[in-house]
Amino acid sequence: MTDARESADHVSVHLTDCGHQDAGAVFGVLEAVFPEAGPPRSETGPGSPGAGPMIWCMSVDTRTRAGGDAGQAEKTPLSGSVTADLFGAADPVRQVKEELEQAFAVEHRGHVSGEHEMELRLRLATRTAS
Repeated sequence: MTDARESADHVSVHLTDCGHQDAGAVFGVLEAVFPEAGPPRSETGPGSPGAGPMIWCMSVDTRTRAGGDAGQAEKTPLSGSVTADLFGAADPVRQVKEELEQAFAVEHRGHVSGEHEMELRLRLATRTAS
């Protein structure tokens, strides 16, 4: 069980519609900016074992925001688009979203606000040179 202080500063990041390399690129950006991020893990979705879609998960501690090199994504472009779902308190979710926007082209796909937490869905893609 997580204590309230810890959960208020943590954002759960779930990636879908991507392979291991793209998940690693996104998590690499987050780890550079939030060095105390929890280790990434993968899970299969509903359905028979091994048959469901892969979900890549990481917990980000926004108290450790270091302003790392979000430009790292340019060195490891995404092979396609990635769906990112962010879960947590509004301000920490906003901080994670800002860092993702620095590294990737981001399309906002919707959000749900609750009493203490919010869910935000983003679609990430390789940032194109302008």
